[in-house]
Amino acid sequence: MWFLLWLGLVMLLVGLWAAPNYWERRVYPRVRLEVRVSRDYADPGEELELRIRVVNPTRLPCPKIRLDFVLPDELALLGSGGERRVRLDTYLLARQSAELIVSAVAVRRGVARWNQAVLECVDLFGLQRSILTVYPQMQVVIRPARLAPGAGRRLLDGLMGEIRVRRFIQEDPSLFTGVRPYASGDPLKSVSWFATARTGGLMVKQFGHTADARVWLLLNGQMSTEQWAVASRDRLDRLCEHVLQLAVQLTGEQAEVGFLTNLSDSLGSSTELPPAAGPVQPERLANRLGSLSRYTSGSQADMLRAAGRAVRPGDTVVLVTDYRDAESSRSLEALRRLGCPVHVADLEQGSGSGEVSRGQNRRGQTGEVEGEQLRGREEALAYGG
Repeated sequence: MWFLLWLGLVMLLVGLWAAPNYWERRVYPRVRLEVRVSRDYADPGEELELRIRVVNPTRLPCPKIRLDFVLPDELALLGSGGERRVRLDTYLLARQSAELIVSAVAVRRGVARWNQAVLECVDLFGLQRSILTVYPQMQVVIRPARLAPGAGRRLLDGLMGEIRVRRFIQEDPSLFTGVRPYASGDPLKSVSWFATARTGGLMVKQFGHTADARVWLLLNGQMSTEQWAVASRDRLDRLCEHVLQLAVQLTGEQAEVGFLTNLSDSLGSSTELPPAAGPVQPERLANRLGSLSRYTSGSQADMLRAAGRAVRPGDTVVLVTDYRDAESSRSLEALRRLGCPVHVADLEQGSGSGEVSRGQNRRGQTGEVEGEQLRGREEALAYGG
């Protein structure tokens, strides 16, 4: 009798020692984590739904599982005041799964990657704890914020005016497209008196165009003399917001918009977007801007030289930057010599409105372009050029 009691006690102790090791070797490594997100692209402020599923494919139960992870910097828990840590305590029977639905909100531009989480498992007797690292591989591209329509007017007025004037000159009177309300500066010969009598307000005729405007938006990610330096995240986000606003305004004027940058793409996509018109182009550009990293693939001058190979004579070039040097000024002059109107949206002052310097290839031009050339020569002397 005592022998049987001692044998049972020994078997119990062996079981208490062996069971946790068996669970650690055979059960916990097979527990997996699956994550699905409601969308692949989102704008700041939009809600996202994360479905997190913990699966136990074995024939043995998992008495206690704790999932602990932190959301990427680009996301935050909905209604938590910026909190990003999530914890889940659950248990799983044999071949069972548990699902957690997390409501998050996009907070800033970038690629939100969730590559790592921690699973803490406890054996059946609560004697041994195992900590596992799992890799769910989830990512969401957060696009730049959309600026208010009235923001950055100084940046837009000169460019919009030039495109409208060029379009007015190239209008085809045989391609009537409709009428619109009269705006200051419209010639009286374009007034539609029948539409004016019908609506009670001055209306002007709109015509089609024999040639649409093409605009290249160039985003510079070099923010210091060391072109390999990592770009400031806040400054880069601000530049991306202004590029997107320009694209929306330009496509609203029925212009073809292209894009080129010297920043590398986190998803391996091309850093050049061919010119295209229509409301879809700003969405393509927003997706591309959201996946841009903070690492440059070349200098500002290299990007401008690449733009010189892509543009056609007559294309408008808009450089969005908050840093300029002597070499980039010389590259801008080379673009002007190709017959391309060049606008520089210099956001260095951080006001958000931008300073636009205009220049065209015309003899005897004075003012801002000559001042820019003078600054370029001064910078060249300062750099030993």
